[in-house]
Amino acid sequence: MIKTNSTHRIALSKALIQLETGMYQDGIWPNEEPAEHDLKNAMESAVPFAVDCLAFESWLAFIFIPKMRVLLTHEQPLPPMQITPAAEIYLSSANQRTLSQLQRIDNIANGNIG
Repeated sequence: MIKTNSTHRIALSKALIQLETGMYQDGIWPNEEPAEHDLKNAMESAVPFAVDCLAFESWLAFIFIPKMRVLLTHEQPLPPMQITPAAEIYLSSANQRTLSQLQRIDNIANGNIG
C-alpha cells in the first residue's frame, strides 16, 4: 500500500477527473448505471474487474472511480495496481485517452506521480 500524501491525493483526484472526461471523449462512458443487484454482484465478484458481472467500462465508471474517490476522501492508502494491462485487453486501442489516464492512475498508485 502506498501511503498517500497531499501531492498523491491531488494527482489522483485530477487523474480520476481526466479518466472520466477521457471515457466520455472516447465514447465509452456507460449510458446508464447498472441495476443495483448487478452492482452488488460485481462488488462480490472474485473475477478481476468484475467482468463476469459488468462491462469493463461500467466497472471503471461505477465501481473503480467511486471507490478511488472514497479512498481519497478518507485519506486511505492506495493499493498498488496495474489496471492498464486489463484495459488494453477489454478496451479498443482507439480509446487512447482512457488508456493514457489509466496508466497515469497506475503510476500514481504505485508511487510515481512524476
